[in-house]
Amino acid sequence: MTSDIIMTTRLSRARYEVLLGIIFLVCGCAIYLLFRSKSLNIYQWCVALGLSNSIDILRNYIHDWNVSEFVKFCLPDGLYCAAYILVIDAIWHKDNGIVKNIIISLVPFVTISSELLQYYGFVKGTFDIMDLFCYFIPYLVYLIILFINKFKITY
Repeated sequence: MTSDIIMTTRLSRARYEVLLGIIFLVCGCAIYLLFRSKSLNIYQWCVALGLSNSIDILRNYIHDWNVSEFVKFCLPDGLYCAAYILVIDAIWHKDNGIVKNIIISLVPFVTISSELLQYYGFVKGTFDIMDLFCYFIPYLVYLIILFINKFKITY
């Protein structure tokens, strides 16, 4: 009976993580589509799918909105990173081993490394400390949750 409850709880958590990951991904894409240049690949994909008229209507409707540079350029990256962590954690919800943690760490490691290498001029691009935070924060939250769960810390 207890193992059934634990399995049901894990499965429910996995579904919640996938749903939240999808929400984060959709929000990040919406920011790109509504507030960024139409030259980005995501907009071209929407053109191919026949969605450009709908997106253009939404863009015209919100064209007067004053959206911060952080929301336009940094937040989507953090949302994508968080979505990746959530979905991979959900896929591997039955496993708590090192392989799972390595796979979850891949995207945060690559994005953080890329940003740091931009700072030193080894990678093309413009270093942005806010991008670095947006890549790091979801991973940090994940690690804190792992720590809390491992040591059964109540909050």
